[in-house]
Amino acid sequence: MGITERKEREKEQRRNDILDAAERVFFKKGLEQATMDDIANKAELSKGTLYLYFKSKEELYFAIGIRAHQILWHMFEKVISPDKKVMDNIFEIGKAFVRFANEYPDYFRTMVHFEADFDMHYITEQHKRLFQTEEDPMALFVEILQNGIDNGVLRNDISASQLAHILWTQTTGVLKLASTKDFHPDLHNVSDEEIIMNHFEILKYGLLKNQ
Repeated sequence: MGITERKEREKEQRRNDILDAAERVFFKKGLEQATMDDIANKAELSKGTLYLYFKSKEELYFAIGIRAHQILWHMFEKVISPDKKVMDNIFEIGKAFVRFANEYPDYFRTMVHFEADFDMHYITEQHKRLFQTEEDPMALFVEILQNGIDNGVLRNDISASQLAHILWTQTTGVLKLASTKDFHPDLHNVSDEEIIMNHFEILKYGLLKNQ
């Protein structure tokens, strides 16, 4: 390994170490209460060194949101198969999304915040490169839906891209409802699974092409 390659590897490792420290701070204190001083202390770095890698805590939070998307992509990729029917793949993706929210609640909250308060200011060139990798769950979902449209299974009056973003947003909202249903007296006797499966059932009939 040459000197340049070694330095780049060390730089990437330092960046990941900073993100690991930032995760611990954000997941404990939240974005609003966390500070760059907190993260520098947790990473055992000077704040000046921290700013060499990330310009703000918002940019750090954005990078953690990308980590969340990459984890979700891997979960999607494990459950889909070209041998499965289109609707089966869609339901597998939906169930994987539910597992992600349950198994990685901190990442799920980060991703929801990441999407709700998206700011183009925080898209650095490095973030752009990350989005251009294959580890993009939305691109994978669009591909599944497009396959369904092309095969005449799904409705073709809405683009696969629009369908993907609408379904993604709807499912995120239902997951948030399931996590806060204690605030809704009429849902106290309804399980999270029932809410989510009913959501999927509604989606099924909205997606299928009219015969």
